[in-house]
This record gives sequence, structure tokens and C-alpha cells, in this order.
Amino acid sequence: MFPLVLTLLLAAADDTQALLPEGWDYAPAMKKVVMKFTGKEGVVLHIGDSMTIANPYSTWARSGKGKTPEDVAVLKWMHTDAKDKTDGWWLCRTEVVSERAYTSVGGMQSTHLLRGGNRDNPTLEKMLKDYNPQMVVLMVGIYDTNADRPVKEYRENMAKAVDLILANGTICILSTCAPLHNKLELSRQHNAALREIAKERGLPLIDLEKEILKRRPDDWNGTLQRRNNIHLTASEAGGNAGAAPTAENLGKSGYLLRGWLSVRKVAEVKRRVLDP
Repeated sequence: MFPLVLTLLLAAADDTQALLPEGWDYAPAMKKVVMKFTGKEGVVLHIGDSMTIANPYSTWARSGKGKTPEDVAVLKWMHTDAKDKTDGWWLCRTEVVSERAYTSVGGMQSTHLLRGGNRDNPTLEKMLKDYNPQMVVLMVGIYDTNADRPVKEYRENMAKAVDLILANGTICILSTCAPLHNKLELSRQHNAALREIAKERGLPLIDLEKEILKRRPDDWNGTLQRRNNIHLTASEAGGNAGAAPTAENLGKSGYLLRGWLSVRKVAEVKRRVLDP
């Protein structure tokens, strides 16, 4: 059975716990990319803003409940808890200065990703040189929305970032951002631009916006996202970022949802692109 068809069937079988499929087959394009890879196997960077540096993002990966054997295997492959430059979870959460880690910084916008300038954050180009990752999970954009960045400029910045990652021989797992309560239309347009980039370049996509709205279409503001806030929820709505990823729990903690999605997507990409 073709991989994309299988993915669609699995999603239909359990639409609460299966990842939303992209609608395109990313494996052929990513297999071409990895032919240029020269780094250490299993290094997966998580690059982004305060939703990436926040400890609850990595809680499920590091100590969460309800992991499958595949989850355990892929987390070991990712060097989880090595606490060094091979461990992307450590790199994204360990502060170098206040609110800035090695691969994430609070308030990161697409311009900071390309040119730095936010608490002296390293540019994407420098991160790729320093760690030479096999994959990057990239989520940057909600602060661009909050700053009213025009869609065309945001799209150009993010396309440039994606192309830098691919040129390094690194798989880019692009993620949409959570909806922004007070700028919903611009938020939708920015996320639509990310989907376009992913489809054009044949990337694996974590569609966080749609994953949130699938679970809480009417009350995401205050449950999966803090009420009238940019940030995801950890335990504010009665959830737990380290809980077992049941349908109920995934609808009560935004950080549990995002962390679980990242682990599952990395496992899927590894299986479809890297494994024999």
C-alpha cells in the first residue's frame, strides 16, 4: 500500500490520535535532501520561540506517560537526555541567557531567525553550522502575527529559512502556529503561507493550528491556549504536559499536544525517509 494512502487510512481510523496528513507525499523530496547529509545521526533541533524554549514542550518527550515502543525507540535515537549538543530537547530548553536557549528564544520572529538580534540569538545559519542536524522541527510565526508582519514578507522569510535547512542536507519538519485570538485572520493567512511552502518543497508538516481546532474548535482559547494569550497551556485547563496522550488529555494541554505531535512526526519521518 502506498505510504500516503496508509497515512490517510490511519488518520480516518482514529482522528483524535492520528496526526493530520499533509495531503502530499514528502518522502521522495526528503530522500533527495538526506543524500547531502554529513552530520551525526539522530540530531533533531527544535527551533522556535517561547513555545519551544518552554520546559513543558519537552516534558512528554523526557518523562511523559503512555509512550509506545516506537516513541521510546525514536527518543533514544534522538539522544534524548544526553544533555549535550546532540540532544535537541536539551538545546531548545536550556537557557544561555534569560529567555534564550541554544536554538530558541522568547519572542522569536522570522527576521530574528535569519538575522539574529533578539537577545543575541544565533541565526539559523549558525545553528545549522554548529549542530549539523539530521532534522529540524521549525515553528516560528506567532510573534510575526502579533507584530502585524505582512504575509508576503513573512512567507519570503520562512521560505528562505526552509531553503537554508534543506541546502544543509537536513530534513525540515515545518509547523504551523497556534491561532492568535486577537488577530485570527492574519494568523490564518500566515499559517496558510506555511502550508504552501511545505507543499511546494515537499516537506513533512505538523499542522498545529488544525490539530488544535480539530480538538477544541470553539473553546481553544482558554484550554489549549491560555486565554487571550500567545502561549500554549501546560496545566491551566486541568491538563498535564506529561500525561498519557489520550484523546481527552490531548485536548486539555497545548504543550502535551505539541510535544506529542513532534515526537510522533519525527518517528514517522524517520520511518518513511531514513529507515530501510
